[in-house]
Amino acid sequence: MAFCISIDRLDANIEEVTVGEWLVSEGDLVSVGQPVVEIITDKITFEYESEAEGVLRKVVAPAKSVVPVHYTIGVIAAPDEELPDYEASNRLLLERVRAGGDVHEAARRLMEGMPTLPRPASKVRATPAARRRARELGVDLGRVAEGLDGPVQVEDVERFAGEG
Repeated sequence: MAFCISIDRLDANIEEVTVGEWLVSEGDLVSVGQPVVEIITDKITFEYESEAEGVLRKVVAPAKSVVPVHYTIGVIAAPDEELPDYEASNRLLLERVRAGGDVHEAARRLMEGMPTLPRPASKVRATPAARRRARELGVDLGRVAEGLDGPVQVEDVERFAGEG
């Protein structure tokens, strides 16, 4: 199934991100956990790790693009799979943000009125460093995330594994 790469709410104050360098090119195979694009905010720069396996079929937002959070910046899919209509959802998100209002609220309202694209069942909000540490320790992020309010941090993974 096609997976739209978007940067979800990282922090309540972050409403836009800058797309840094793409670490893979259109047509490249991508595996789960593989860094695919650098994301820059006013608080942090990090490598976004793929949540899906497939081919990077479309780079929607090239390097140096500034986009609101929740904006589809790329699409991973099977080589012959039809791509979802990411342009329509991006356009609606931008219209609602430009009309004034909170980008997170605009994205929430947009998603209410549209069918959602399937996300991997194991989708857990976690920092890239936490994902990497969980892989190193063989820890299930889903179990670490139980009861946490925000994204899983490295410290949460290590505490769960008994190292922190």
